[in-house]
Amino acid sequence: MVDSNVRDDFPDYQRIQQQFANYIRDPEHNTAPPGIEQRRMDIYKRLFFNNLASFCAKSFKSFRPFVDDDQWDKLIRGFMREHSCSSPYFKDIPLAFVEYLENSDRDRTEYPFMSEMCHLDAMRMQLRLAPDAPRCNNLDIYKDATCVQRSSTVRLLSYQWPVHKLTPATWNSQQPKQPTWLIAFRDRNDQVEVLGTNVRTFRMLEVLEHPLSLSKLTTQLSEEFDVAHELLFNQLVPTIEVFNKRGVILTTHKN
Repeated sequence: MVDSNVRDDFPDYQRIQQQFANYIRDPEHNTAPPGIEQRRMDIYKRLFFNNLASFCAKSFKSFRPFVDDDQWDKLIRGFMREHSCSSPYFKDIPLAFVEYLENSDRDRTEYPFMSEMCHLDAMRMQLRLAPDAPRCNNLDIYKDATCVQRSSTVRLLSYQWPVHKLTPATWNSQQPKQPTWLIAFRDRNDQVEVLGTNVRTFRMLEVLEHPLSLSKLTTQLSEEFDVAHELLFNQLVPTIEVFNKRGVILTTHKN
């Protein structure tokens, strides 16, 4: 078997490194570098694969129960063989795996929601590792001098499948007609939560990427939704108050 993925213009030591990496990623179609005992290569091969499979299983706890061990091993081997990661950090592996799922040619008919469910799990991990948001001042949201803003520990997510509540026992192959709107966030107790929401609340949080007073927020959204200002204001207030308590929204002084 000839390793066709090793460049001829590489120096000898780089050729050996490349052969080593190619073999670890895909031992079925690549040869081990010369001069290394096969027993050692087998150990390296198992260590790399098992570590990655274990890390991904812990990262994708929602999706892992949908597949058996053989299916899971095929996914991990395909990821190792076909995807080129751009980051050396373990924390970036989940998003790299999602990118692989989105771009691979594998058949998606059995689990058409797979990449979306794995993306949600990757967002959960990202939120656990995200820097803390600024401390909330708990200012009076009714004052014009107070602005509300979406916390930096919030991710707004839209999917074709309700991946936050699918389980192996409950899902079916019928794709919902309406998209699923989710708010993933780390609350004030450092717990990651995922809330289903509607398109208006989702849009409100999109707008609050930048701080706005409650009055200006209501004005902008009432124009977008074609809803009376007072009616929308009365609808927004309880939502803002709950989100402020849970850490989805922060209050700041107007600059």
